[in-house]
Amino acid sequence: MSVIVQVDERFRVTITRRLRKIFPVSVGEKLYVVASGDALLLKRVPRDPAGRLDEILGDLKFDRESRRRAEGWLLKEMRERS
Repeated sequence: MSVIVQVDERFRVTITRRLRKIFPVSVGEKLYVVASGDALLLKRVPRDPAGRLDEILGDLKFDRESRRRAEGWLLKEMRERS
């Protein structure tokens, strides 16, 4: 679906009723805007980003040893690419 909207004098764009039926948003809800060439993409920001990240990561543990190994891998990659 595509809809034409207008930018107002304060550079705001209104999400029309027609669009809100497809992409329901609430007053005060935060959206993440990604600019790509001549397009803008709107994505919902989770209400609890830390909780959402915890859901995604699950039982992943990032301890000191894991960090040391990750830093070593990153340094190796940087040396190989330079």
